[in-house]
Amino acid sequence: MAHWINRDYAGKMISKLEGASAEELNRAWQHCAIITRRHAGNFYYAFIFMPAEKRRAIQALYAFCRIGDDAVDEAQGDPRKIIELLRYKLDLCYNGRYIDELTLALSHAIKQYAFEKKHFEELLLGIEMDLSVNRYQTFDELRVYCYRVASTVGLLCLKIFDCDTENSRQYAESLGIGMQLTNILRDIREDIDRDRIYIPLEDLERFGVKESDLVNRVNNKDIKDLVNWEAERAGSFFTEAENCLTHGMRRKLYPAMIMGDIYREILNKIVADDKLEKRVELTRKDKIKIARRIITDGLR
Repeated sequence: MAHWINRDYAGKMISKLEGASAEELNRAWQHCAIITRRHAGNFYYAFIFMPAEKRRAIQALYAFCRIGDDAVDEAQGDPRKIIELLRYKLDLCYNGRYIDELTLALSHAIKQYAFEKKHFEELLLGIEMDLSVNRYQTFDELRVYCYRVASTVGLLCLKIFDCDTENSRQYAESLGIGMQLTNILRDIREDIDRDRIYIPLEDLERFGVKESDLVNRVNNKDIKDLVNWEAERAGSFFTEAENCLTHGMRRKLYPAMIMGDIYREILNKIVADDKLEKRVELTRKDKIKIARRIITDGLR
């Protein structure tokens, strides 16, 4: 364990999960729920329709992931120390221990749903990639990143959905990559402000787009063609995911399907946007409409 973790947590007590009171658990779940409501945006509309027990677990997952994302994107504190601290906290959780509200909620979820630790470890490796990699030469390189930061979360959620099979794992992997590629296209402007270009450089070259075009926020046919081409790639992963679904899986995976359809609609709006100047968003009404449709169809 790093010395700074010992120092910073010297005054905090590490407790056993089985000793947590109902009041402590409720506070921990509320803590994660607040983070989810405040930051989850698109995901929130998939979570709210879940049974309370499953919703609490997925909110604990989300809160853990959010801390990692913020460590890299918000530049609050030393991101490497924050990721190291997350690894320390994860080890506590897998040993039935907790040190704060997040680790109590996550430790409880891990005991309840037996998440495979390797998916958390891959997730943290993906978050760390943003500290050292700001360009990807090929799609094969980018795909590793997308798998780590997005597909792993879906694979963890399969335990909560009670649908962890070969088909559902392929579904989660493809859906995660499609969603992350959509994020990349939606956030081109924000990412370039952080000196990050996720679209593979080989694709920029293919369409005659220069890095300076993205930096200078140029809008021309070459960039639009590039974005549409990348959108087709993202769409192919949504199709791959859809092809993995059976009727029985649909009844269990409706939260993931809601997320998938929300992101697919965002992708459609990106393609329909000729100027590419504003970050594409869906309204609350749009998201609820998608969620209700997926739930209604899944229960037929």
